[in-house]
Amino acid sequence: MLDRRMRTPSSPGRRTRRAHRSRHPGHPGAGGAHTVSAGVLAVDAAALTGGDHHLLLEECFGPVTVVARYSTREEVTAVLGLLPGNLTATLHIAEDDGTAAPLLAALTPLAGRVLVNGWPTGVAVAPAQHHGGPYPATTSTSTSVGATAIERWLRPVTYQSTPDHLLPPELRDGNPLGLPRR
Repeated sequence: MLDRRMRTPSSPGRRTRRAHRSRHPGHPGAGGAHTVSAGVLAVDAAALTGGDHHLLLEECFGPVTVVARYSTREEVTAVLGLLPGNLTATLHIAEDDGTAAPLLAALTPLAGRVLVNGWPTGVAVAPAQHHGGPYPATTSTSTSVGATAIERWLRPVTYQSTPDHLLPPELRDGNPLGLPRR
């Protein structure tokens, strides 16, 4: 958590989920002044689709993950049908898993970043980084990471019919600063 303004609002969600009747291999909770402990909440897929665990399908800001244990492909499909848009979706598979392709296809519309056998950690302000997903995971086209991160601090200005010599140097036709342009 970057500061208390991010940590404090996330605490009720973590507390509520910790009190839930799912199995808890790791309890999400308080850490230091600006930290929280990570948590993993495990629940059977049948319980999620049975209506008893809807809270676990809602986003909870912070290091909390829900593992849905399933026995059949139908259970996976039913759980995926309940999920809203998310920032990330992760698929852990064996190399020879014959169900991987359809599961990956089902996850792709649900998230902005889809991982296979990895962990959604580390972000950078770089063109290769994408951070976003379908609504409600993202409600804006700008984000704090990736190529669009700069948009958070930009105020677009259009110069119309402005003589070249009056434009800021980075906008002049001659490109006196030698900036890369598309």
